[in-house]
Amino acid sequence: MKARYLLILVYMLTVILALAASPDYKEAGMQAFSDPGDVMNSVYYFLIILVFTAFILIVAKFKQSLIQWLMYLLIFISMYYVLYPFLGIFSAVLSVLLLVLLVKKPNWLVIDITALLLAAGVTSIFGISLSPFPVIVLLLALAIYDFISVYKTGHMVDLADSITKMKLPMLFVIPFSRSFQLKNLEESKDKAVFMGVGDVVIPNILVVSAQVFTESPYIGFIKISALLTLIGGIIGLFLLIYTVERKEGAHPGLPFLNTGVIAGYVSYLIFYGGRIF
Repeated sequence: MKARYLLILVYMLTVILALAASPDYKEAGMQAFSDPGDVMNSVYYFLIILVFTAFILIVAKFKQSLIQWLMYLLIFISMYYVLYPFLGIFSAVLSVLLLVLLVKKPNWLVIDITALLLAAGVTSIFGISLSPFPVIVLLLALAIYDFISVYKTGHMVDLADSITKMKLPMLFVIPFSRSFQLKNLEESKDKAVFMGVGDVVIPNILVVSAQVFTESPYIGFIKISALLTLIGGIIGLFLLIYTVERKEGAHPGLPFLNTGVIAGYVSYLIFYGGRIF
């Protein structure tokens, strides 16, 4: 279906915004870790994801409204910091506006716009915070985790269903028609295409990291190292879409996407003699 290929546009737009934002974020001192080359940073990131996922799954079964309002708070804080380098104190105004729209009119377009801004900001912040080698370690661990959580335990599908019901900007939604109304995942899966924000953020951290930390020639606004990494991710996304079209059901995105960006970055190392460390 053609709608699936709009995910490629979302993917590329996120990267372009993340790359554009990275110099401002770096100048503003928004790095998440003080030592970008420390592999333990990847371990901390992975553990945070595990704890956060478990917390949402457990609490959502008993008090979904609590999770929803907690996520609204986290979204507001994230939006504020993502927009602050560009808007200063006025970022609070736009963050409040987007939050009000999410609460009062959470249609797919509002969700996608908010998810795009969040994805670009988070991608950029972690891209300037981790050098390529720790990112690769993180990507390998998350690809394995994503495979297990979708195909073996199934809890990632449960998480996606909870997020869809709460209409939170943690998924990109590409509907097949303009009249689409977002409901739960089961009722909406034949009317729209879904892709987790993490499937866009996680692999593209390596693209931003390659842009920031490698000594590589530019092609326009992007370094060759980052460009090859991005191309690898896009190839991985094409393979993911092909798999989804050929085989029904939920499929983990990160094994395809993370393998793609890592292969793209390794191709830069091979052809241009870069260093992985």
